This record gives sequence, structure tokens and C-alpha cells, in this order.
Amino acid sequence: MADAYLNVAERVLLQAKRPLRPREIMDAAYASHLVPWHLHGPTQDKTLHARMSEDVARGPLTSRFFRTGPGVFFLRALLDDPLVPEAFKRPYYAPPRRRELQRERVLALTGLRGAALGRSSGFVDVARVHRELELSRYRFVTPSEMAFLPAAIAVHSFVLVYHEEAVLSYVCGKFFPDDAPLKGKRSIGIGGAVYARDRDMLFDDMFGVIASGINELGYGIGLTKELSERARYSGEVLPCVGVVVSGLDGRAVMHVVLAYECPADFLPSKAALSVNDLRWLDIRNPANTLDGFDQTSAMLFSAGRVASLRQSLQARARG
Repeated sequence: MADAYLNVAERVLLQAKRPLRPREIMDAAYASHLVPWHLHGPTQDKTLHARMSEDVARGPLTSRFFRTGPGVFFLRALLDDPLVPEAFKRPYYAPPRRRELQRERVLALTGLRGAALGRSSGFVDVARVHRELELSRYRFVTPSEMAFLPAAIAVHSFVLVYHEEAVLSYVCGKFFPDDAPLKGKRSIGIGGAVYARDRDMLFDDMFGVIASGINELGYGIGLTKELSERARYSGEVLPCVGVVVSGLDGRAVMHVVLAYECPADFLPSKAALSVNDLRWLDIRNPANTLDGFDQTSAMLFSAGRVASLRQSLQARARG
């Protein structure tokens, strides 16, 4: 059904040759009798908006659509049309979904001693993280409920994207949440809070952690829908280690570090306002100083784990 919505939108935009809002698309589709019978309903514009947003987020460079403004979409196929004004061809990057989803429930570990771990800021074996989750020592809570769980540790995905002997890095822009440990720093981790909606019962998603990481790869650097599905169901994302740091609000945050090999046919690109200055770094010699990196990235480099996790990923790939 999702494709039916997108097909309708594509036909309308091809006819209009100008950016439109989802409600305008549906109005034009009804007027032209382009809407299949099973798509009729009172809130079809909202459903279309969600479908188009999801399609763009999963593959900013491969989606049929792109945004030209907040809630306004246009067709990528018309980018080369000389009759289309240049003003219609300028992409708009939407603010991070994390702000849009701030009322949703996020994953928090409740069995570990959060305050002590936050002060020590150390590594946690990924097997221990698995055990805490499997023993149900976790909760999905809203950010406001976290205030009543002082010992709880918020869980974030943190994906290292490798290509040969390099790891992808970026500068975390101003659109990161104010309490995020990565805000304003250079990081080698693509990821974010693990939401209840990230759970996927069709593969071992580590209670949403791996699924969150894959979703953020699509949203942040434009991993295509096809590559995202392959990463999910072929086990291409390897859970490696937990790193506990303190957020800017002083609360403990656990980054579950995941490793992923960048496919040869995929070129990472800026796909969100919070991602800036994409750059590949040598896994053994990232820069003259680690002062500009977020705490988790600096810890991983200093402990030699960026290189060792790469070796673990290669060993898994060899079987």
C-alpha cells in the first residue's frame, strides 16, 4: 500500500512540475481520478506525508522524492528538466527526528548501577548488555519518566562505518538534542536513542539497538532502503561493546557500539541537518589530537578499539 501512495504522488508531481504539500497532492489526485479505491479516507494526506517522509529518510539519494521546504516535496526525476525553475530544485534538510520523537518511549537499562558507571565512563562487555536485556532489566520510558529513574541508563546506538582501513566521521551539528553527549563534537558513531518503535521482531535486533543503528544510517548518511534491509536480515551489523559516558545533563548514557562495513556501491552523504563535514579517518591514526572528538570516539581510538573492532567485523564476514 505504501507504494500505491508513492505512485500517486509521483504521477501528480509529474503533472504539476512544481513542489507540493501532501494535501495538495491528494487534492490534485482526487480531481484527476488518480486515487485507487483502497486509498480513500479522511486523513490520506497525513498518511501520504508519513510515507513520503519515510521514503526520503531511508534513501535520500535514491528516493523518487526530496523536500524543497518543511512538508513540501518534489520529484528527483525533474531535477534535469530545463523548464523547471532552479528554485524548485534546491533540497531542504529536515531537522532530526529525535526532536520530533522526544515524547516517545526510549530504551533504558535499569539493572546496572547507572550513577557509578556514569562517573567511571568505562567499557561494558556487549555480552553483559545482552544479559541485562534478556533478563528484562530494562524499560521503555518517556524522557520525562527518566527523571524518576535516577539509576537508569539511556541506551543509544553508535554505528562505526568502515571502508577498508578507514572509519567514517562527521561533526555533530546544532540540531542534536541539547543533552546529547555528541553535540558539537566530531564523532565516528552514527546513531541515537533507541525507541520502542525501533523494535523489529523479524530479526535479532537486540531489543531495538541494532534496528535503531540501521535506521539512523538511513536517516543520517542516506543508506538506501535496499542496503538497510540487507543489513537487517543478513546480520551485517555487529554489536561490539558498550561505552558509558555522561550526557550534557549529567545523566549516564550507554553507547552500544556497532560495526558496519560500508558497501562498495554506497557513497555516504549528508542526509540530515545534524550531520556535517563527513570525512574518512585512518582507523589507527585519526588526527593529531582527539580533543575535538566526542568522549566515546576518543575512548575507542585511545584504547585501540577502532582498529580491533574492524578486525572482528572482518573475521565475522569470513565466517
